[in-house]
Amino acid sequence: MKRSAILALVGVGALVLTAGCGAGSTASSAQTVWATVQGHKITQQDVRTRVNIVKLLTPQSTAKLTRTDWVGETQELVDEYIVGQLASKAKFTLTKAQQSTAQSQLMSYLTQSYGSTTALDKAIKADNTNNAQLNAFAVRTTLLDGYLAKVVSTPFVTSAQIQSFYKANISQFQQPEEYDLAHILVTTKAKAQSILTQLQAGASFSALAKKYSTDTGSASKGGDLGYAPLSNYVTAFANAAKQLTKVGQISGIVHSQYGYHIIKLLGIHPATTQPLSAVTPEIQSYLQSQNQTTAQQKYIARLRTKVKVKLSVPKKVPTS
Repeated sequence: MKRSAILALVGVGALVLTAGCGAGSTASSAQTVWATVQGHKITQQDVRTRVNIVKLLTPQSTAKLTRTDWVGETQELVDEYIVGQLASKAKFTLTKAQQSTAQSQLMSYLTQSYGSTTALDKAIKADNTNNAQLNAFAVRTTLLDGYLAKVVSTPFVTSAQIQSFYKANISQFQQPEEYDLAHILVTTKAKAQSILTQLQAGASFSALAKKYSTDTGSASKGGDLGYAPLSNYVTAFANAAKQLTKVGQISGIVHSQYGYHIIKLLGIHPATTQPLSAVTPEIQSYLQSQNQTTAQQKYIARLRTKVKVKLSVPKKVPTS
């Protein structure tokens, strides 16, 4: 688990829960101290609460937790406690409106991720998390992120840096060749041959697609699949389409896992590269975010050297 992954997914802060926000536990192992910073104790339960929330935020992740993960999350809590103390001393706060916005943004993201409120509630329960912890998470992340943005200056992105990134990552801005194809899909080769014979005799491709094609998504449109790169299609279909070089040209019978196709070329868009001017705002935003993250990491690393920190994560840690 990485802070950057959480930031990219949630978009509500650069940090996560500070130590001490976790649910209480009577189990002695849960109260085992895994870190001490400026006399403040971070327990196994504090780290567990954080991990549970991170897991809830990343439902697509199936990797088992390693000791490195647990140590990393513990260190994150140490860093966040340090920054949180400074924010508190500076009396940096959020308005009620800002807190409400942060909470609603997080819940909206989670609801979208799980598909429905019912599914989200089920996931929260299974994750041993609760809405109070999630609300605290949203507010705390937004507060700490706002404080860091205020106290850490971010280097400005120059035109030279934008141009350099564009050249080094030119493949990201290239649009592949796209084909506008129509097809008629049937279940037997005999049926396909009958249709092909009619086409060769001058019958309307669109009319036959509407009448015979089993692809309900395109049949009503005369078989038109719209513009798309050939990589979108199964190999047999893509290879046959590649042989069509003139608009209006029709393929022979093509067999794929879906059945028997007859393909017609309607148009080709050549491969293009987006000009630098079109993607400059996107690149600038990305690089500015990278600069901000790097500057904040350096700032936190300097803070860490000024306080007394002791990590004591045991060799044997939970596996889930």
